[in-house]
Parts: sequence; structure tokens; C-alpha cells
Amino acid sequence: MTEISVDKKKKSFSILKEDHTLIVRYWGDNTVRVTVTPRHKNKKNLDSPTGIMELEKNIQKTNPEVVRDAQKIWLRTGDLKVKYNGEHLEFYNRNKLILSEYSRIQSDVRRTIGIDEEVPYPEDDSYSLNYCPYSFKKNSLGNYSTELLLEGDETEVITGLGGYQESNLNKNLNYYELMHRNSQTSIPIYLSSKNYGFIWNSSAVGDVFLGKNIKKWTASEDYKIDYLVTVGNGPKQILRQFSNMLGTAPMIDTNLLGLWQSKLRYQTLEELKQVAEGYKKREVPLSVLVIDYFHWPAQGDFKFDFNYWNGIKKFADQLKEQGTQLMVSLWPTVEAESENYDLYRKEKMVLTSKDGKNNVVFNGAEILDFSNPSTQKFIKGLLRRNYLDNGISLFWADQAEPEMNIYDHSRYQSYEGDFHIYASKYPYYYVKTVHGALPNDKSPTLIRSAWFNSQKYGALAWSGDIDSSFDSLRRQIQVGLNMGISGIPWWTSDIGGFHSGDSNSEYFKELLIRWFQFATFSPILRMHGDRQPHTPKIGETGGGVRTSGGPNEIWSFGSSVEETLKKYINIRHKIKPYLMHVYEEASKYGYPIMRPLFLEHPEDSKAWNDSYQYLLGSDLLVVPVTEYKATQLEVYLPEGNEWISLIDNTTYEGGTIIHQQVTLEEIPIYYKKNSQFGEIFEQIYGK
Repeated sequence: MTEISVDKKKKSFSILKEDHTLIVRYWGDNTVRVTVTPRHKNKKNLDSPTGIMELEKNIQKTNPEVVRDAQKIWLRTGDLKVKYNGEHLEFYNRNKLILSEYSRIQSDVRRTIGIDEEVPYPEDDSYSLNYCPYSFKKNSLGNYSTELLLEGDETEVITGLGGYQESNLNKNLNYYELMHRNSQTSIPIYLSSKNYGFIWNSSAVGDVFLGKNIKKWTASEDYKIDYLVTVGNGPKQILRQFSNMLGTAPMIDTNLLGLWQSKLRYQTLEELKQVAEGYKKREVPLSVLVIDYFHWPAQGDFKFDFNYWNGIKKFADQLKEQGTQLMVSLWPTVEAESENYDLYRKEKMVLTSKDGKNNVVFNGAEILDFSNPSTQKFIKGLLRRNYLDNGISLFWADQAEPEMNIYDHSRYQSYEGDFHIYASKYPYYYVKTVHGALPNDKSPTLIRSAWFNSQKYGALAWSGDIDSSFDSLRRQIQVGLNMGISGIPWWTSDIGGFHSGDSNSEYFKELLIRWFQFATFSPILRMHGDRQPHTPKIGETGGGVRTSGGPNEIWSFGSSVEETLKKYINIRHKIKPYLMHVYEEASKYGYPIMRPLFLEHPEDSKAWNDSYQYLLGSDLLVVPVTEYKATQLEVYLPEGNEWISLIDNTTYEGGTIIHQQVTLEEIPIYYKKNSQFGEIFEQIYGK
């Protein structure tokens, strides 16, 4: 038995079937929100907190309509039409089918007895498989594992989903775990080459299979199925509509667009002073100087160990006069030795184990629960008193997945409930807490993961603890591009990779140069890594108990490398006016800073192909060198423009493939002819 109802006031329609309730709601121009619940669940659960915390409707300039006739029911908003055909939903952009739920249901005609002239022949396909697009499987705790099935399309290009450690830009025909890990960020949102965008609105651990025959979204534990579809006339319109619903990044401080210097880790204030002096001596300006982890007496203290950092405020003030800001690393870990440990436990500020026996999550430490308002308030107070009052300007929210010894979220309970259901929101609460302590809304927070709405709170995501290899460099380019499509335009990576590199080898030195060249034309230019060999620990307590990685400054790899890196630092400063323009577009419209070619050239079919080249903003085409000892690169120049090479000043027609010779000192850069920033671009190589 099926019951159909239309609510024209709320601009929605409902389908009540034997085992589930389907509600399709107008969600602004060109956008609908689809929610499915088990039949007995009350409608008040439609907007339960298992999804996006700050989900706004798209702009509302057109009047939607909901129409029901004898056979079908549909809702139209702008260019989007969603139709219920009796068993599943179909989505149309300007009357062209672009997405459909997957069902394989038998028509009624097979079940008639005898001759019945009143039963019409079915117009749609009829199957005996009995596949429904929605599945709810109840577990022992009274919740459900949920499943949504959509039709697959092997010709579709799908980008977004966050950042996964792989080299392919196109996510179609692949499987993805919907869970954060160190170096993996899951944001279940994508942009399709068929001119629609899709949001899976669940924070639960799950997975998605974007198959040739079927798209399958799964939440291992949730109360409902909840997703949004938005359409547009091209990818940039869809990204604007995403940003209307999810928010955009603030406008960054231009002083932060130079070099960020970091390593694992500076152990003392004296060591940090030597690094700052080294850059000053070389007349290389620093935007940010970073103090990494274990500068504290104990995990959970959120303060300096003044055995090693006495005088930090005076030094921070001196650096500010030179235009350099200090950033400190934060970890959400808590150990029993912390002066705040008893309070954390008493006020339930940490994730708790369901068995009540062992709350340890990572390396013998417990993990703060930032979804608890008490945690947020207390940590903000510590950050202000112990860091901001000591001259610190910026924070680095590390371990933001959170990292676990065993990634089994079902073991733990958070303030919101079963952590398995809410796990994906962890970096959102983390960055919102840290941002709330900062006096300047323009301040970024470096963070090792992100989720929906994180961009509103200055999330500067980086790709985690990655290895030092050219293969890793290729992967990070695609991570950066897909993170931008996923709504996180502020992004960076560890130049040279984080671990496993022999920093004395010629291979690593070339890798470092190529990575630095790429990073110069990425959102943030940031040196970081765990270089070998380590220096020994310098004490038995607090900040002295950990070793430190080897040198990681621009002069640490020989004079030849240093001169090349200095050249690119100068280039970075030359393009600052253009970078600020691109950052402004990110803040206004939600556009990525690093952009796949198709974003500016959607009508060019070759621009949708997987590639390691990309656009910085709309006018600058960047071709990173991602092979060891490469001397020549194949470059595709998108249609619709003439392109000028900054290596040799040659002008090329768009829509062509060229073969560009390269040296270690340069990477291929091209700019659009007649760009308003042409004079700036011509200064890059000074030719």
C-alpha cells in the first residue's frame, strides 16, 4: 500500500510505503533534499544531528512547483525536476535525465488473475529482483545500517569526496571508505560532469561504491537516509550553490602567503631563534614559523613547557615586528599526567569506551570530545591564556581524524551519542573550537582533516603524514584538487613528503625542489617533514622526552638546492596580488584555489581527463614535474584561449598538445593571453 501526499506550503511531497517514508523537499533554487526513514520513525528525525550541522538552503529566487497527476508526482525548482515514478526518484536538469535511483521492481501486471482488461501494460521496465533504492537493517542497539542505490554511469566524471591517497582525479568506478584516517579525509560531496552536484548527508562511518552499474552509499549506523541533489549550467554554478548551503572560507591575511617554516620538531626556544636568524641573515622573509608537538609538559595541558620555552612571548613579539607569526601544534590527546586529566574525566570531555574499562584511543592516550560544549569552552580558555597571551597567533590542529591505534569507532561514545554515527564531524568540532579562541576571523587553522562547514572556520587542511616520493607528489596534486571541489579551498601538503625520505640523496633533493615548485603555485607554501637522522631527546620530562627530526630549512640540503628554493620564494611574493584575487574568489563564491582544467573549460572534453596539470585560479596553468630526472613533459592547453609560455614566451593555440622541455630550475607555467594579471605573470621567470 502506497500513500502519496503533497504539502504545497512546505514545497514538498511524501511517499508512505509499507517499510519506509520518502520525503522530497525544495531546498532552494535548482536543489532538493531527499530524506528516507523507516516507516515507524517520526518526521521530527528528518533533521537529526547525524548530518551537516550548518546546512542552509540554496538561494531562493524562483518559485518551485509540486504537481501530482494520475501516474506520477514531481517537484520542479529552477532547472531541476525530480520525479517519482512509483518506485524510485529520477532527477532532470533542463528535462535531461542526469541521475536516477536504482530499483528493479516487478510491475503489477504479472500478478493479475485471469483476464483483466483494466490493468494497463507497464510503460517502465519490469523485474522480479525486488531491489528497492533504500535499505534499513536494524541492529541490536535499535539503530540501522542504511543503504542507498543509484544508477551507475561509466562515462561520468566524478570529482570531490575529500582527499584520498591515490593519483586519479576522477573518482567514478571506484570504492571509497567514508571515514577519516591519517592522510585520508572523507567529505561525501561530489561534482559530476553531467552538471549536477551530490551531497550524502551522514556523519556515520560508511562507504560508497561508484560502480559501472550502480552507485551504492552505505552508513554503517544511522537513523535515516539523507541526500541532496543540485543542478546548474556548469561546474562553477554548482560550486556556488554548494557554498550557499555549506559556507565559504574567510578572506585570508595577505601576510600569510609567503613561506611557512616547520619541521618535526624544534625542541627549544634557542633552536627556534637560530632558525629565524638563519632566514633573516639570508634576507628570506617568513610568514609563519611553527612549533610542533611535545612543547608541552604533558598531553592535555595545552601550554608551554617553560623548561625549554622560557621567553617565548618576547621572541614572538619580536617576530611580529618582522612580519612573522608563530604557530603551535595542538593535539587532542590526554594522558594521566596532565594537570587537567581529572577534570576531563569528571566532566566527560573525552571519548569514553562503551565497556567502561579503557578509554585509550591512540598511543596510550585518551581523546578529547570536542562535540561537548564544556570541552569547547574549557579548551578555548586554555588556548587564550597559555598561547595567545604568550604571543602565539596561529594554531595547528593535529590528529584531527582522530587518529586511532585501531580504527573502530563503534567502541566509543561521544557527547552526541554513539561515536560510530558522528565520527566524521570530529574535525568540524575541533576546528570550530580552535577558531573560537582566535581574535581574528581571517586566521587559518592548519588541520589534518576536515568536514562540511570546516571552511567557515578557517580550516587549512593538509594531506597528512605522507611518504617522500614522486608517486606521493602525484597523489597530493589530486588530493588538493579534490579537496577544493569538496569545499575546502585552503589546502597544503608537506613539501618533500613527511617521512621515509633520505634527505642526503640526490633523489630526495630533486624531489624537494619539484615539490617546492608545485607548492609555490598552491594555496600555502609550507616546509615540513620528519627528516632523518633524528637528533636525540634532550630530557626525561615534558618537552624533552621526544627526539627531533633532522634539519629541514631551505639551506639544509646544499647550496644548489637553497638557491633554487630562494628563487621560488621570490616568485611566490611576485604573484601575491594574483593569489589574493584567487583567495577572494574562494571566499565570495566557494571556488577552489587549485582548479581542475574542466572548472574553467567545461565544454572541452579533454579538460575532464585525469591529469597532473591544473589551474591556479582561472588564468595560470601549472604543470608540476612529477617524474624523477624528467626532461620533457606533454602539456595540454585547454580550448577557448591562447596560452603564453613563461619558459620561452611562445604563444600557443588552445586545444593543442605540446611537448615542453624542462630543466631542474623551472616547471612549465602558462597564462591566458590578455589576462589582466599578465604583467605579474611575466615577472615569474623574468623573461
